[in-house]
Amino acid sequence: MTCTAHAIPGQVTPSGRPGLSGLLKREWSAFWTRSAQRATVRILRGLDDATLRDIGLSRSEIDSVVYGAPGDRRLQVDIR
Repeated sequence: MTCTAHAIPGQVTPSGRPGLSGLLKREWSAFWTRSAQRATVRILRGLDDATLRDIGLSRSEIDSVVYGAPGDRRLQVDIR
C-alpha cells in the first residue's frame, strides 16, 4: 500500500513548507491589502485639510496611519 500526502490549502506539507495553495492564498491576500492601502491613501490625500481635521488626521499622518502598525499613532490634542 502506498501513502501519498496532499497539501491542504493553508497548511504545510510534510516537508514543513507551505503548500502551493497556501502560498497563493497569502500572496493574493497581500495583493488586495496593498491595493486597498493605496486606494485609502489616494482618497485621504484628496480630502481638504478641514475634513481631515474633522476625522482626526493631519495631512502628514496619512501614510503612517494607513501603512503603520495598529496603535503606532499617538493621540494628538490640538488646542486652539
